[in-house]
Amino acid sequence: MNPGTEPLAGSALSSDRQIQELLNRRDFANAEHLIRQRMTAQPADADAHYFLGVSSYFQGQIGRAIESLRKALNFDPQHTDAAVCLSVLLNDIGKYDDAKGVFDQANQSISAKRAVGTPEIERKFAVKHLELADLYLRYRRYDEAIEEYGKAASLDPADPEIRIRRAKALAKKGFVTRAIQELQQLRAESSSYPPARIQLGLLHYSQGNVLDAELEWEAVLEAEPTHREALAYLEMIRAQRISGRA
Repeated sequence: MNPGTEPLAGSALSSDRQIQELLNRRDFANAEHLIRQRMTAQPADADAHYFLGVSSYFQGQIGRAIESLRKALNFDPQHTDAAVCLSVLLNDIGKYDDAKGVFDQANQSISAKRAVGTPEIERKFAVKHLELADLYLRYRRYDEAIEEYGKAASLDPADPEIRIRRAKALAKKGFVTRAIQELQQLRAESSSYPPARIQLGLLHYSQGNVLDAELEWEAVLEAEPTHREALAYLEMIRAQRISGRA
């Protein structure tokens, strides 16, 4: 069926779900037909411009996607999905500063008028801060990485992995004591979370504190006797002792 020749089921102004389902099926012709209907009736519909941007992105039309996502944000500066999508897209094509600017602007808009009880929105922003932090870390921009990991952790405090990544960034920056303190705090809060103890052991080991490292990894095995990383690290220490290197 060609768009415009036969109406799809539903109202003229189609629902987000209809459009999203068509995009998921990669039926771009019909998806854009419905999007254009909405834009004709409501030119300032931010969601319509967002969906057009997503459709363009899926088809490899990067310039068109960026233009549509920017229009969505012009009509609704608090459009979280458009902000995240645009900033990720700008990151992908190497425009890192532009990407950060788009996200920071949207983040400020949301923060200024954040509704109580919107954990899903906060998690979306946490994910974006995490992506930016990982990007900074990859290029050894440790100060920015630490800052972004901190923002992600404040938005999604229930995710301990964010704090582990922040500890790694602190260690790479040379703030090993702060990194150890971060992991010790996480261990105190989530004693049943093995990755915190694994990373804490690695930091102790990197500083020559072999016994402290061994204690952390043994604690992991007490909770999970078959934990592969803990077993491997303890085996490494035992082998070094036999060879006289530990």
